[in-house]
Amino acid sequence: SLLEPKEGDSSVSLEADDQFGGEVVVLPADSLASLSLVQKEQEAGVDDVCSLAVVSEAALLHTARVRYSQDLIYTRVSRILIALNPFRCLPIYSSQCMDEYMAATDSMDLAPHIFGISKDALQRLKDTGRDQAVLISGESGAGKTESAKLVLSFVTEAVRGSGCWDETRVRQTNPVLEAFGNAMTVRNNNSSRFGKWLDLRFSASLQLLGCSLTSYLLETTRVCSQSPEERGFHIFFQLLTAERTSSLLSGL
Repeated sequence: SLLEPKEGDSSVSLEADDQFGGEVVVLPADSLASLSLVQKEQEAGVDDVCSLAVVSEAALLHTARVRYSQDLIYTRVSRILIALNPFRCLPIYSSQCMDEYMAATDSMDLAPHIFGISKDALQRLKDTGRDQAVLISGESGAGKTESAKLVLSFVTEAVRGSGCWDETRVRQTNPVLEAFGNAMTVRNNNSSRFGKWLDLRFSASLQLLGCSLTSYLLETTRVCSQSPEERGFHIFFQLLTAERTSSLLSGL
């Protein structure tokens, strides 16, 4: 809402609704003319930003913010998915939810979800026979690692039992990778300090034949030194813990 400006003021104050913290933003008065008019549908928090009559950066950000306030962390921009880290567990990754997306003809018929992206990749692989890629990007703490694990979980579950290769072996790579490549930072207790490319190989009938993993840009300097309030890679702490409990050495 626009707060009543005082006479002679060269700036105006805009106040957010209480559900968004009631923050007050001060702008130059002459900048109001350059702002786009807010459409009523932009305030509703629609599933797909592309369904808005007028799409702008502000409309996209506000749509994601409205949905986030309702515990809807996923917003769709056509086939692109915006995911916001809720920083807590949400009951939206159950086996029933996974089954719903597996059975869907088109993920666009369901609410935006990371499982929908996984479904699209598998479906297009089946329909076209061409390689598919899921690109996950974002700043530290955005939830890239968890999103990647959810995609992997969906894909391996969707093809489970269809081939001679054990799908659980793919999922079991995550703890090992995180041990040697993740560390606590000031922004994230489980921050991936490397990039990775996981290549899953399928037959024409979507039987999982195997996988390979390429890691790159590992932050090797973290082995020798870390910034204040940050730690080295998890593996060093796990080895120290295992040495005290002997749980690691008992299997050797």
